[in-house]
Amino acid sequence: MIKKFSTPFLAFLQATGLVIYIGLISAFFTYAGQSLEHKVPQFFAPIIMLLLFIISAVLSASLVLGRAAVLFWDKKYKEAFSLVFWTVGWGIFYFLGIICYLSLY
Repeated sequence: MIKKFSTPFLAFLQATGLVIYIGLISAFFTYAGQSLEHKVPQFFAPIIMLLLFIISAVLSASLVLGRAAVLFWDKKYKEAFSLVFWTVGWGIFYFLGIICYLSLY
């Protein structure tokens, strides 16, 4: 049985998952930029970027809006919107934290 998490904690987990996913994509770009720079034919670069964009949009939307959509479908509107706002709030917290961390350098 899955334990029911509080809305702020669930939003924290969702935002953390999104930040981890973005970090993995960033690592991929770093690796791909260094090792595949002259190996991939120019025709495939836009295809790879568009596919990655579409996959990222679906995964990001699922991470941020998936549980809220289920709550909304169950007519728990207040909980659904609360979860979205908490997730956005945690995302802003991560954003500001990263900006502060980078400003130290």
